[in-house]
Amino acid sequence: MDEIAQPDQVQAWSPAPDKGQAGTVMLEGGQWAYRYKEGAEPIIMKMPERPAAT
Repeated sequence: MDEIAQPDQVQAWSPAPDKGQAGTVMLEGGQWAYRYKEGAEPIIMKMPERPAAT
């Protein structure tokens, strides 16, 4: 993904697979979660809406 999107380019971002790290992660089942510090239990979060490709 380029740092600057072209006008017709749809950008998407996915979090890194969960390995116990802090930050936004993707769990094995595909759910997104947030962990405020390394080793803490992840907090399940709703996946953001992605714009439809045109």
